[in-house]
Amino acid sequence: MSVETSGGAGPSPDGGDAAVGAPKPSVEGFFRADGDLLVPAAFATSPWGQVLHGRLIGGLTARAAEQARAESAELACSRLTVDLFRSAPLAPVRVTTKRVRAGRRIMVLDVTVEQDDGPVGQGRVVLLRRSAQPDGRFRPPPAWGAPTPPELGPPEPMATRRWTPPWESWRIGNGAGAMTAGLWIRDTHPLVTGEQLTPLVRLAMAADLASPVSNSTDRGLSFINADYTVYLGREPRGEYVGIQPDGHLSEAGVAAGRCVLHDLSGAVGFASVAAVANPTLGLPAGATPPGGG
Repeated sequence: MSVETSGGAGPSPDGGDAAVGAPKPSVEGFFRADGDLLVPAAFATSPWGQVLHGRLIGGLTARAAEQARAESAELACSRLTVDLFRSAPLAPVRVTTKRVRAGRRIMVLDVTVEQDDGPVGQGRVVLLRRSAQPDGRFRPPPAWGAPTPPELGPPEPMATRRWTPPWESWRIGNGAGAMTAGLWIRDTHPLVTGEQLTPLVRLAMAADLASPVSNSTDRGLSFINADYTVYLGREPRGEYVGIQPDGHLSEAGVAAGRCVLHDLSGAVGFASVAAVANPTLGLPAGATPPGGG
């Protein structure tokens, strides 16, 4: 979930190193570390109310995965699931990581994000050990063929009257309102001030937008996601994350959506979401999707 604010998204970012995503020291993160707490910045919000954006739960889950991979560099993040329990106010969070399984070829982590009144979200990470790639031809992901951000030019302004997304985005195609052929996103703030913004953390945060990309109609967005799961077939690279709609199914106000995730080298994996109807979202048909849960 996220927050509508009456102000802007925060200080103008200086950007990061395109190769490794390292933020410059002057760029404020979505959180700053204060002992074992992470204190959110004023722009760590979404358009749906005075609450933390759900994508940040995904970022914190990926951050825990990166910390585990620092101990075992041969591990690859294969699955990352984020459950969004409830709206979380713009207040400090504490992140705890539990190693559920550590075998020869698999490591499973549970990541809990909580505030003083209890958990606000839960993440699970599946890390698999790299090995030799099998021979043969495999079924390819759906074709996208979208132009890249460098080809599209400057990012689109996405500010509304009450909220400015703290990232850059490029919408693909000329669909009706939020029902586009996808979008590219580039985060311009680190997750935690002073920490490297890795491609995995970027992708984990961007994947929350799989909900509005897959669940929008030509009349706008009336679903809000309760979770999202990322499956990765290779390591993401660089600063840009592309989100390609791949399908939507719904009945009686309950939906499932799926997108293909890209970087500038091509498809990286898939993002799936479960969502519930919420007509009070009020995203008009002429708006670009600002975020999911």
